[in-house]
Amino acid sequence: MEEQQTPRPNKNKIFLIAGIAVAAALLITFGFIFLNKEKPNPPVNPGRKLKDSVLIQKKDSVIKVKDSVSTPGYRESEEEESPYSEYRVIASTVTLSSGKLKFGDKVFADDRKSDADHKIILLQNPYQHPDAAKYKVDANFFIEDHRFDEYKNNFSLAPFSSLSSGVKNILLNENYSDGNKYMITQNKERAKSSVAFGDFDGDGIRDVAVLMDNNEKQISRLLIICSNEVTKRPYIAFAENYADKMKVSLDTTDYVPVVPNSIIVSGENAKLSIVYDTESQKFKTYYLE
Repeated sequence: MEEQQTPRPNKNKIFLIAGIAVAAALLITFGFIFLNKEKPNPPVNPGRKLKDSVLIQKKDSVIKVKDSVSTPGYRESEEEESPYSEYRVIASTVTLSSGKLKFGDKVFADDRKSDADHKIILLQNPYQHPDAAKYKVDANFFIEDHRFDEYKNNFSLAPFSSLSSGVKNILLNENYSDGNKYMITQNKERAKSSVAFGDFDGDGIRDVAVLMDNNEKQISRLLIICSNEVTKRPYIAFAENYADKMKVSLDTTDYVPVVPNSIIVSGENAKLSIVYDTESQKFKTYYLE
């Protein structure tokens, strides 16, 4: 009985399998090296780098703003946050301890320390001269620089030109009523019938009555401006709007006008007398025939 022999593996198959395995290993190794070479290296600690850049930018911006505010003459900061405003003198003269200011002179007012009655002014630009002297002056002597040309045009004619600076400021600021804008006349003849002087409240101080016009609608607004007996500061004591272009004058029907003086306001179809009633302490209007 013959012995059964175990079959031997084919050498060609062994070599084929080994070759395939080696080729696969080479392909895997080559692919790994190629992919790692093409992929960019990630930044080292990107979170730290971003944090540093933000901190540096924020720090620089804070320093820049601080420098701009503290730099004398820095225009952008001055326009946005400046505590100073430019004004012009509208009184004929203003006496200071260091000299006199004339009509039209420019000053700088410290808005933080000024109030409705007084301006704290400097004669020099505070950004260029931070140690400039300051003066406390009546606020009625000044007007904003950008309104100075308007002021000159409005009060160029007599008798408007003779009004006190306080009264002029009131007329410029109180030119709107009931949606209408009223202007000071620029007509010389009309100006003569637009202002009347007298003691209208009987306190012994001269007062003034002024008509302002709306030429588009041909209507007028009357302001009676009296003065505080103690401070002498002017204020509006009476105001009325009329549906016609009116004229104003002092009532001189009596040889010696009674005190308080009465005011005559007349239009095309009406004539009125306005007088202060000392008992009721208010102005009353009477229609005249």
